[in-house]
Amino acid sequence: MSTPPLANSSDHSTAAYWENRLRAVNGLEGVGSIAYGREFNEWMYRVRRHVFLKQIDHLNVPYSEVRVLDVGSGTGFWLDVWRSLGVENLTGSDLTTIAVERLRAHFPSYPILKLDIAASDTPDLASGAFDVISAFDVLFHIVSDEAFASALANVNAMLKPGGLFLFSENLPREELARASTQVNRTIQNVTGGLSRTGFRILRRIPMFVLMNAPVDSWWKHALLVWKLFMKPVAMYPRLGSLYGAVLYPLEVFLVDRIAEGPSTELVICQKV
Repeated sequence: MSTPPLANSSDHSTAAYWENRLRAVNGLEGVGSIAYGREFNEWMYRVRRHVFLKQIDHLNVPYSEVRVLDVGSGTGFWLDVWRSLGVENLTGSDLTTIAVERLRAHFPSYPILKLDIAASDTPDLASGAFDVISAFDVLFHIVSDEAFASALANVNAMLKPGGLFLFSENLPREELARASTQVNRTIQNVTGGLSRTGFRILRRIPMFVLMNAPVDSWWKHALLVWKLFMKPVAMYPRLGSLYGAVLYPLEVFLVDRIAEGPSTELVICQKV
């Protein structure tokens, strides 16, 4: 399938927001749920890692042979995960200058690109250059629908035929209010975009049930109750260690057993 040309520009206000945010905050809360502090975010990323590792194990990926690009590498969490699996041909990337500088210092043996996935003309990103591309908690921060479509097209162009694309999205069933730096596109919107771009979805798996905002719950008061429950952590971030330790075992139990959750999902696609 042919793909549209790479976009010429992206949302500069979003880029500036992330540049400023990552310069101010260097922990996982900088790329995660900043309102709830480092301790709770560390537990959230443990859940993300658990879900990812369980699902990637089913795909029989030959880690020592594949070429992997991680989009929006941020603090390098997912680069560490890919490295722990034995991936040798690994490329990181980020939209911001500060993240690229830090990543290059922390991962000197891997190429780290300054990359806007929605508007890339980087010559290193040749057609079909990668076997696997990951973009966790990235696409819903692309606020322009045109840029979102361009990002999917760019990912598709960079993957070889049959390559895998793994990303996370919230995928609500109904339209939600848009924020200045985040858009929760509906499941119909995202799946339609993937299909038009040349992807087929292999699997969708809940990444959170309890520990992230329930933006797609059948209970209309779920989000309000969750925010009230998390308010003490927002006020006193050190409570995040206690919250996380208590919730983590139950969260892992639930994400391993339910097919549809009220929050973020891991989506695994293949280029057709």
